[in-house]
Amino acid sequence: MPQQTRIETIYSNDDLIIVKKPSFIPTSPLTDDGDEFCLVNLVRKFEPRIMIPSGHLLREGGLIHRLDTPTSGLVLFALNQKTYDELVLQQKKDKIIKQYRARFTEKKKLSLEGFPPYPYHDVGTQWGVINSYFRAFGGRGASVRPTLDQRAKHCSGVLYTTETEVESSNTVICTLTRGFRHQVRAHMAWAGYPLAGDTRYGGDESPDFGLEAIGLSFENPSDGAYLTITI
Repeated sequence: MPQQTRIETIYSNDDLIIVKKPSFIPTSPLTDDGDEFCLVNLVRKFEPRIMIPSGHLLREGGLIHRLDTPTSGLVLFALNQKTYDELVLQQKKDKIIKQYRARFTEKKKLSLEGFPPYPYHDVGTQWGVINSYFRAFGGRGASVRPTLDQRAKHCSGVLYTTETEVESSNTVICTLTRGFRHQVRAHMAWAGYPLAGDTRYGGDESPDFGLEAIGLSFENPSDGAYLTITI
C-alpha cells in the first residue's frame, strides 16, 4: 500500500471527524511508539487534534471504533476529551448505529469447522436478525465462531445482533450497534453467504473485499442533534 495514501474526510465539525478508511489499511497502530502505516497515523497528519483525547490506548487518541484491516468505510474520531467521553458512553449504551454493505458471490453450503447449525432466516432473500455469542477460534484466535452457548469455552459472554436487509442480488445491508471482531463476516458466513474476498470465512478470492462501513448514526455531543452520515 503506497505510503502517500489519501484519506477522505466525509464529515467534520469542531468536535469530531468522520473519515473513509481504504481497504487493507489497519485502523490503529499495534505499538505505542511505532510510526506504523495505519489510519490513525494517516489522519493525525492532517488533523492532529485526534490525538488530544486520552482513552483506553493512548496510541489511538480519539478513535471511537475500529474496522477490520480489509474492511473499508466510515471511521469516527473525537477531537476533544469531552466529545470522546460522550461518544464512548453512547457506544457502551448501544446508541451508535453502524451500517455495512456486505457483498457476496453466491450462497454456499457452510464447510468451515466450528460453526453450529444455522437457525435463522435466509439472508439473501429475507429481512431478519442474527443473534449469537462469539468465541475465539484457531491459532492465537485468528478467527471467531458464533455460538449459541453462553458457557462455551473462550466465549465472549455477550449477545451480539446483526440485522440484515436485502439490497440486491449479491449485497445485504447489515445493521448493528454493539460490535464484535469479525461479527458481520462470521454471521454472513454462518448464514451461507461468505463475503467476496473473505477467504478466512469461506468466501471466493476477489481483488476487492466485500465489506464496507457505509453508515453511522449517533447523537452529536455538542448540541444533542441526531447525526446520520452515509456514503
